[in-house]
Amino acid sequence: MNSIDRRIAEQILSLAAFFKATAAEIYIRSSSSTTIEVKDQKVDAFERARDIGAGLRVLVGDRMGFAYTTDLTPDSLRALAGSAVTNARNTASDLFHSIPAVPPAPYQSVSIFDPAIVALSEGEKIERVMAMEREAFAVDPRVKRIRKASAGFSDSSTLIMNSLGAEVLTGSTAVSASIEVVAEHQGESQAGWEHDVRRFYRELDIEQVGRRAARKALDLLGACSIDSVKAPVVLDPSVAEEFLSIMASGFSAENVQKKKSLFIGKLDTAVVSPLITVYDDGLLAGGLGTAPSDDELVPMRKKTVIDKGGLALYLYNTYAANKDRTVSTGNGMRGGFRGMPGVGVTNLYIAPGAQSQEDMILSTQKGLLVTEIMGAHMANPISGDFSVGAMGFWIEKGKKAYPVREITIAGNILDLMKNIDAVGSDLRFFGRIGCPSLRVKELSIGGK
Repeated sequence: MNSIDRRIAEQILSLAAFFKATAAEIYIRSSSSTTIEVKDQKVDAFERARDIGAGLRVLVGDRMGFAYTTDLTPDSLRALAGSAVTNARNTASDLFHSIPAVPPAPYQSVSIFDPAIVALSEGEKIERVMAMEREAFAVDPRVKRIRKASAGFSDSSTLIMNSLGAEVLTGSTAVSASIEVVAEHQGESQAGWEHDVRRFYRELDIEQVGRRAARKALDLLGACSIDSVKAPVVLDPSVAEEFLSIMASGFSAENVQKKKSLFIGKLDTAVVSPLITVYDDGLLAGGLGTAPSDDELVPMRKKTVIDKGGLALYLYNTYAANKDRTVSTGNGMRGGFRGMPGVGVTNLYIAPGAQSQEDMILSTQKGLLVTEIMGAHMANPISGDFSVGAMGFWIEKGKKAYPVREITIAGNILDLMKNIDAVGSDLRFFGRIGCPSLRVKELSIGGK
């Protein structure tokens, strides 16, 4: 495990005080990672990386300053503190800046570190990626090529400490796998991609990732376009997640304040189907966004963002909360030690329903199951308008009839979410965002 000497943090805070900072907060992160790519049962790429650094936020009166360093020697730490204070003195005064005090209740303990990941030998890591590739090929002889099979293994330690007495040290791990498989038949080729990421080694079924990608490619063989139509649409969890990801930026109070949100002025009003409840849970067991505190030492908790279709709250960091005269929701997030906290999600997900995806298909007379979309990043996160390429299966009489491609689905994200008439039981996380299957009552499908 990457260890951090807390005396370094204490030293930086002392230096900040020496340079006359009113308050200070230090964020130190140490991490190591291994990334492996395999092609045709040989190692195609092997990369090891280590990173350590410290980011220092200081208040000088009501001016905020920031600086970071990757050099933790005494001279560099002194320069870090001096730079942060100088930067503060050269910024505009802002009454909304603050550094959070010690919370009244203790931080909750979370389990996000797996010693099994740290203990893995290089040989074991390579063998697991090779096994994923072998399993993909074994699904069917029509699986001809694998464009890329890779896995990543990482562990890190994060220490956050401020001059008001708050402190959190967290160790975490992650293991991920991804693969792109090509199936060929009678001169046609189709690709299938799959990935997964987990905190715990035992929870990542890397062979299953290979098999799922192979089946995706095989399922699309013989795919054709369809005539343009309006019809019910079942969204696979991976597709539903992309739509929730676009909505997620709208939950940020910072974006609401900047007039860059779908949800301006919509607090306590119905915004989506009453079947939809959305949680942001920073204490979710094994979640990639799970920690005792956010990145500015506000305790994590579970929050209801959308309650049975109604927008229940915005997500806040300390600065955005001060602007709205409220309190942080524990959503102060950083990309690492090189930046200050903005507003971000922890583990954001749509609560699962009772139906399986098979049940949804069974109760759909005619419609479309969408298993993949292209171009979701082009959707407008402020208006919610989207038009994306799609692939999947046409549904006839409650069964998947044949695969379809070269189609588009278009509309508005909030209209889509208002028209959800079934929520699946198959909740799956893709990074920090999770979704079950969703069925939309009707959507515009563009075809040939």
